[in-house]
Amino acid sequence: MNVAARIAGTAARHDGEDALVRSLLAGIAVFRWLAWGWAAVLLVVNRDALRESPARPWLALALVGAALLVTAATTALLATAPARLLTLPLVAVEVAVAVALEMGDELAYNGVSHPQSLSSAWPLAGVLTAGIAFRARGGVAAGVTIGVGRGLGELLGPGAWAGRDTVGVISSIVLYALAGLVAGFVTARLREAERRISLAQAREEVARTLHDGVLQTLAVVQRRTGDPDLVRLAHEQERELREFLFGTPGSIGGGGDLGTRLRAAAARFEDRYGGTARVALAPDTPALPERTVDALAGAVGEALANAGKHGRAGRVTVFAEPVDGALFCSVKDDGAGFDPAATPDGAGLRVSVRGRIAEVGGRVEVDGNPGRGAEVRCWVPTGP
Repeated sequence: MNVAARIAGTAARHDGEDALVRSLLAGIAVFRWLAWGWAAVLLVVNRDALRESPARPWLALALVGAALLVTAATTALLATAPARLLTLPLVAVEVAVAVALEMGDELAYNGVSHPQSLSSAWPLAGVLTAGIAFRARGGVAAGVTIGVGRGLGELLGPGAWAGRDTVGVISSIVLYALAGLVAGFVTARLREAERRISLAQAREEVARTLHDGVLQTLAVVQRRTGDPDLVRLAHEQERELREFLFGTPGSIGGGGDLGTRLRAAAARFEDRYGGTARVALAPDTPALPERTVDALAGAVGEALANAGKHGRAGRVTVFAEPVDGALFCSVKDDGAGFDPAATPDGAGLRVSVRGRIAEVGGRVEVDGNPGRGAEVRCWVPTGP
C-alpha cells in the first residue's frame, strides 16, 4: 500500500509540475513574441536614425534577427520538447542574445540619437526563463548579466561615460535582477503549491479505492476472529491505513489542524485501553484558532481517557460538525455508563474538560445511562 501510494503521489506530482511549467513557459513564449514585435516596430520607427552616419543598420538588423531566431526556436521546442527550454545551454543562448541586444544598441546607433533602446523588453524573457529553470539565484544571475551587458555597450560606444550612464546601467541591473528574483521565487512557491495539491489528489484517489474494501475487511477480521494476535495485527493495520488516508498525527504543523489532533488522541486511547476509537469530522468543519484547537483536543483526550479508565469502553466515536456558528464535538462510548445526576464530576471532567472548554468561551454537557455508555458534548466558538 505504501509503495503504491508513493508511486501514485510521485506520478501525480510530476504531472502537475510538468503542466505548471508548460503553462509558465507558454506565457513567456507569448511575451517573447510580443516583445520581439515591439522591437521590430522600434526598428522601423528609428529607421531614419539608422540611416544617418555613422550608424550601423546591418548590426541592428542582425541583432533583431537573432532575437527572432531564438523566439521561433523556443516556440517550436515548447510544442515538442518543453523540458529542453529549461536546460543550461538553451537558457545561456537566450541570455547571450539578450546581452548582445543590450550591448548592440549603442554599437548599432554608434552615437546617433534615438528615443528608444533597440533591446526594448525582449531580454526579460531570458531572465524569466532562467528564474523558472534555476530558481531565484539563476534568475538574479541572468538579470545581472544582461544589465552588465548594457554597461559594456555604454563603454564600447563612441560617447564618453557620463553620470546618467551610471544611473541607467545600475537601474537596468537592479530591474533585471528583481525580475529574475521574483520569477524564481514565484515559480518555487507555485511548484510547492502544485506538489501539495497533487499529493492531496493522489491521497484522495487512494482513499476512495481502499476505504470501503480494505478497512471493512480489517474490521470484519477483528470482529470474527478469536486469535488475539490476529486481532491486534488487524487493528494496527487498520489504524495505520486510516492515518494514511485521513491524516497522520503530527503530519501538519501547528495547532490549527483539529482532525490531526483528535486522531492523535484516539490513537492514544487505543494504545492505552485496547478499544477502538473512530474520529469523524464533517466536510465543512472550519479551521479553528490554535487556542481553541488545543482546548478541544485536550478535552476530547480527557473524555477518551475517562471512557477507557472508568467506563471500560470498547468502542468510542468522536464526531465534530459546525452548528449555528459554533463547532459541536461529541465523544460517545459504549462503556459501563453512569448517572450524571447522582455522580459528581471528578477532577478530570471538572478541570480538563469543563475548565478547558470554558476558557475558550464554550460549554459542556455530559449524558450517561448506567450500562448504556456515556456521551460528552462540547460546543466551542469558531472565531477568536
